[in-house]
Amino acid sequence: MATKLLKWGNGVGLLVPSFAAKSCGFKPGSFVRIIVLDNEIRVRPVSTPCVDDYSPPDDESPAHEVERRETRW
Repeated sequence: MATKLLKWGNGVGLLVPSFAAKSCGFKPGSFVRIIVLDNEIRVRPVSTPCVDDYSPPDDESPAHEVERRETRW
């Protein structure tokens, strides 16, 4: 399935079709975790945000990269 990214502030927004959102348990106001692996972005549901999700990136990582990379589900 292909979809189009839309401009959203300084980033981009992704519209998740209702059948895909429903199958993952996504609802308006749900929290998700965004995981960046090489050239892939994964979005998975989480029950509540973690304090670490709001911490600033490490000094070693460039400002445009995600704070951390997870490799396992």
